[in-house]
Amino acid sequence: MERYKPIIDDWEGFKQACETYAVNIARRNQFKSSDNFLGKLFEDFNVIEKPSWNENIHRLPNTEEPGKSLLHWHGDYYVQEESAAIPVHAMDPQKGEKILDMCASPGGKTTQIASRIENNGVVIANDKTAKRLQSLTANAYRTGSACVTTTNYDGRNFPGREDFDRVLVDAPCSGEGDRARRTFEPAEKEERESLSELQKKLIVRGAELLREDGVLVYSTCTIAPEENEEVVKHALENTELELEEIEIDLPHSSGLEEFEDSEFGEELRKTIRVYPHHFNSGVIYVAKFRK
Repeated sequence: MERYKPIIDDWEGFKQACETYAVNIARRNQFKSSDNFLGKLFEDFNVIEKPSWNENIHRLPNTEEPGKSLLHWHGDYYVQEESAAIPVHAMDPQKGEKILDMCASPGGKTTQIASRIENNGVVIANDKTAKRLQSLTANAYRTGSACVTTTNYDGRNFPGREDFDRVLVDAPCSGEGDRARRTFEPAEKEERESLSELQKKLIVRGAELLREDGVLVYSTCTIAPEENEEVVKHALENTELELEEIEIDLPHSSGLEEFEDSEFGEELRKTIRVYPHHFNSGVIYVAKFRK
């Protein structure tokens, strides 16, 4: 990860955080959980922390098995890393809207959208790989996400035009922020560049599917600027999308204006980067656009 030392705000803190387990969270499913959800959660987990930025997030710092609870099996909550909840928070879905989750499996963000709009609207959860749709469908069923319809398209060729109020492009990426997958080893240059080309096509297609004044959120779980700021710059130059500030009360870094030989521009500071040392979660990069 030495490649990224110049852009990480606390290099020693970053290295230390990379060697520890991320804190799991229980994200409350608003339309299945009871009023006494927190009390029931305390019956299964003796330590629960509540961050200020999201009332439905419950940190579980003392367990590595957050899914072994009847509340989880009943769909009262969804287990994920805290940083993974940021893209939907930034997108701010509203009741009655038609929303596309372009690369949706296994369904963490899809079910978060459904919970936020309380099943009042339409959520199209798409994934290119038919096998991955099995876990997506299972999670939608477990959480009672009745507003979700699954589709099986390559996102670059998703049919239609200007039909969605909001689009989430949580793009396939090199996963440099995934402890289990890469143990925080950087991806090879060829992989980063190949994924960047895919991501550019996905975000352009997402823009084409978005209604005027609609919101598109782009996110990855990698540190690589080729897959983050470079993709956002491409969208700004090749679509009608414009960047918006992301309002969130969480530690984070701003997007990059430049990296190595690449210039991205001052506006990219409206995007955000989250590293493990910010609040002991996974890497996430998030950009919010309006058309």
